[in-house]
Amino acid sequence: MKIGAFAKRFDVSVDTVRYYIELGLLLPDKKASAQYEFTPSCVDDMVLINEMKQYHFTLQEIHQMLMFKRITDFTVVKDARCHYLRLLNEKKRQLKRDKEQLENALRQIENKLRALQDEPEAGAQTGVPYSFLPLLYCPSCQIPLQIRNAHLQGKYMISGQLYCRCSYRAEIRDGILLTADKESARSAYTYGNDHERFELLSSAFIRLTEKGSLWMAGRLMNESPAKHRLIVEANADVYTMLPKYISSLPPETMYVFCGTSRTMLSRLKERLTQSHADLQALYLESGDWRLPLAPATVDLIVDSFSFNDFSLDNQLFPLFPMLPYLKPDAHVIGNYLFYQPPAASLSQIRHLFPQAHEQTYYPDYLDENFSRIGMELSERELLGTMSDPGSYLRYHVPNEKLHLLAYLAKHRDTGTSL
Repeated sequence: MKIGAFAKRFDVSVDTVRYYIELGLLLPDKKASAQYEFTPSCVDDMVLINEMKQYHFTLQEIHQMLMFKRITDFTVVKDARCHYLRLLNEKKRQLKRDKEQLENALRQIENKLRALQDEPEAGAQTGVPYSFLPLLYCPSCQIPLQIRNAHLQGKYMISGQLYCRCSYRAEIRDGILLTADKESARSAYTYGNDHERFELLSSAFIRLTEKGSLWMAGRLMNESPAKHRLIVEANADVYTMLPKYISSLPPETMYVFCGTSRTMLSRLKERLTQSHADLQALYLESGDWRLPLAPATVDLIVDSFSFNDFSLDNQLFPLFPMLPYLKPDAHVIGNYLFYQPPAASLSQIRHLFPQAHEQTYYPDYLDENFSRIGMELSERELLGTMSDPGSYLRYHVPNEKLHLLAYLAKHRDTGTSL
C-alpha cells in the first residue's frame, strides 16, 4: 500500500504519516524507487496509534508501547495485555488528576468572573484637580482664564466653561478639558488603548516599542525627584508611556495627557483613576497643541511617537506651539520612527498625507527642527529596526526597515540633564 492510500484509509494527511515515520511510530518498507510500502504490520501499528490517541496518550507514550510491541511481538498475549492494562490504568489516574485540575481552574475562573462583574464600573467621579486651576491660561493672551458655571465635587472641577476676553473658549465636561479646536482636530492614527490595535501591530513592533518605553523610563527614574513637576504627554489617544511608570515617579508630579479623541481620553482617565486615586492629571482634548496652560510651567515633554503622528497632519514642528509653556531647563524625551532615504515608504507617506511635514520620518527631522528652537539631542540611541510593523502603519512598504530612535533633547544653554 502506497503512502497516499494509507493516509486516506486512516483519514489523515500524508504529512502526518511522514511525521509518524520520522518519529519511528511507523516503519514501512522503503523500495528502491524511494517510495514507502506500508505492510499489514503498519496497518496494525496505525490502528494502535489511533486507539491510544483517543485515550489521550502522547506520541512519546505511544512510541514506548510500539517499542514494547516490536520487541515482544506480543507473542506472549498475557504479558502484552498486562503491559497495556498497566498503561491504561496509569493514564486513567493521570486523566482524573487532569480533570480535577481543570475543574478547579474552571471554578477559579468562574469566581473571578463573578468578582469582576460585581465590581463597580467606575469609582468616584473625578475631574480637573484644583491644583491645575491656577495654571489654566489663554493660549493667545497668556493670561488666566475666567471660569463660570463650575460644578465642583470634592477636590475636582467636573464641568464648567473657560473663557478669555479675546473670545477664546474652552469647556470642562465630565472632567475632561475640551478646547475650541476639538471639532476640527484630527489624528492620523487614533486607536486608543483597545485590544483592537494589537491585531494590527506586529509582535516585532510591540517588542521594539516596549524597548523604547523602557529607555525613556530609565531616563525618568535617574532624575532627582522634583516637587510639583509638570509632565506633558501628547497624542495620548494613540500611545502612552507614562501610565506604566507613574507608581515610580514622585507623588507630587502633575501630568497633562493631551489627545484628539474624547472617547480615548475618557478611557485613559478611567483606567488611571482606578489605579491612582489621587493622581494629579489633566486630560485635555486638543488637536493643535496650543494648550490652555500658563507660560513656562512645563518641565518635561514625553514624545511617545507623538512627533511622528503630529507631523503626518501638520507641516509645523510640534514643539513650536508648545514653546511658550516650556521652562528654560525643560527637556524632551521620546521615541522617533524613521526610514533611511530613498525608502519607498517615505514616498508612500507623501502620497497618503500630502499635508505632512516634508521631513517627517527622515533621519535628520529631529536634529534640524530642534536646532531651530535652540535645542539639541544630548542623548540618542538606535534601539533597532523592524521590517513588518503591522498593517496599522499603512504607509509602510513591506520588507523596508523602519528604525526606532530613542532620544533626550535639552536646551543648548543648560547643563541640566536627566
